[in-house]
Amino acid sequence: MLRCSSGKHWSSAAATSRGHVRPENEDTYLIDGIHGLWAVADGMGGHQQGSLASQLVAESLLGISVEDEIESRLEQAARALQAVNFHLSCERTLTAPQQMIGSTAMVLIAQSGRASCLWVGDSRCYLLRRGVLYQISEDHSLVQQWVNAKRITPEEAKQHPQNNVITRAIGASPDLLLASAEFELYADDMVLLCSDGLYREVSTDVLIKSLSSLVPEKAVKTLMQHALVGAASDNITAVVVRNN
Repeated sequence: MLRCSSGKHWSSAAATSRGHVRPENEDTYLIDGIHGLWAVADGMGGHQQGSLASQLVAESLLGISVEDEIESRLEQAARALQAVNFHLSCERTLTAPQQMIGSTAMVLIAQSGRASCLWVGDSRCYLLRRGVLYQISEDHSLVQQWVNAKRITPEEAKQHPQNNVITRAIGASPDLLLASAEFELYADDMVLLCSDGLYREVSTDVLIKSLSSLVPEKAVKTLMQHALVGAASDNITAVVVRNN
């Protein structure tokens, strides 16, 4: 189901699907276009554990102040994710040491022509500006490490059988290392947050054409339609934000 949330500065839309194979949807998203806060979380560990982990990520961000400056809000988001990581890693240690329970997280905070994203795992943040698509985030994944070490090419990474192996996640370890990036927002910039279930199913051309509509609702519908035409073996989530 498509959800929209718009404010004075931003318009946004989001949708999620379990896809064609997974029995449950372990993805969760957060959309608050009024206060400039969006997130995508992709849970791991089976439908009960994965859903719980991703929901905890989204819910933890609801306590972020809406009035503070962007730097303070980013710090609050980081503390919230660290708290979820502590909870999940303790839960795993005490109850099921051999069972994975965790989540990726991609958080976007916007304020006064500026944006910051904070992430862990392989959910992504893209920016479309004047027809050019930029990948803002870098995956915390095994194949990305190999690409950085020049062992394989980015094209080979897309088809590699281990391209779903991530190296960082909330709940995977007591020590959580988050990454962040800051960028300016211009009029008509389009930002996409998505789980790997989306970007593995659609081409770069589809991402560009979908976001080029400059209408978040239309972009999300188009992206989901294209993703669901394919195998859709994973859960699929897309959040699209336009800087008005």
